[in-house]
Amino acid sequence: MSRLKIGRHFAALVVPFTDSGEIDEPAFRKVCRFMLDVDGIDGLVVNANAGEVDALTDSERMLVLKLAIEEAHPRKKTVVAGIVPVPYTNAVAARSAQEAEQAGADGILLLGSIAFGRGVDAVPEVAKQYTSDVASSIRIPVIYFMAGPLSGINYTPEVVKAICEVDNVVAIKDTMWTPQGFENNYKSLKKLGRDTTVLSGNDNCLFQNFATGCDGTLLVLHMVMAKKVIEMYDLVQRNDLNAAREIHDSHDALVRLLFARPMLKMVSRVKYALHQMGVMDNYLTRDPMPAPTEAERKAISAELRALGYIK
Repeated sequence: MSRLKIGRHFAALVVPFTDSGEIDEPAFRKVCRFMLDVDGIDGLVVNANAGEVDALTDSERMLVLKLAIEEAHPRKKTVVAGIVPVPYTNAVAARSAQEAEQAGADGILLLGSIAFGRGVDAVPEVAKQYTSDVASSIRIPVIYFMAGPLSGINYTPEVVKAICEVDNVVAIKDTMWTPQGFENNYKSLKKLGRDTTVLSGNDNCLFQNFATGCDGTLLVLHMVMAKKVIEMYDLVQRNDLNAAREIHDSHDALVRLLFARPMLKMVSRVKYALHQMGVMDNYLTRDPMPAPTEAERKAISAELRALGYIK
């Protein structure tokens, strides 16, 4: 991975659990292969929000990373490790990044400190120092996760600019959850002139992001409909906006069901969809993640059936 080429489409993986609550290693390998079999998926992302990283121990995070590397590297695909340190200090974040690099990760996805939600927009230099301390401790590149309003962090253009001035930050995952928020970040970073790759993490407004000029994607939605997401992206690149919009419109109801408020249920809903599609044996999550309701399950199943993902 380099500043100019890190790949275009990344799948953020969920983690299957056994009935006793342990990581289901064979099932996770199956999840990896399910994504790696999709033409156009350049890499896997582990230990991010989709993978319930907050509910994994340090040793479990390393296990998930190891398994993904074993599946992806023989296929010449990349693996990006999410960095969510505990405790959330610059030093621990740097150490976690170093451990991921030593384990064989091709890059890291750096999440902002929870402390940033208490006013980092007033002190952008704090975000820059945090990012710099981590990025300078490793040789592999950094994708910074702009988690946006739903994370409680106010990533203003000034904060985004400060973070992306750090040498080893080659890309951002933008998850502002609005077309306007994405467009603001995209234009701001292109003006910065550092060839920063802008990946959309906005599962809910991909068509609009692609039309803005997005460089690629980093999505848990790939788990359910990667082929259609990549097809929609390619159609926009060819300026076939009508065909791209048709994909957006036909899948909009499913996407809205998966990513409806509360977002706390996002992972359990995606897991349920994968269970219905035969990718996973169950849709178990770890506490405090709530399961989808019966009404949610019925609605998701109905949309999957209408779109031909299940019979």
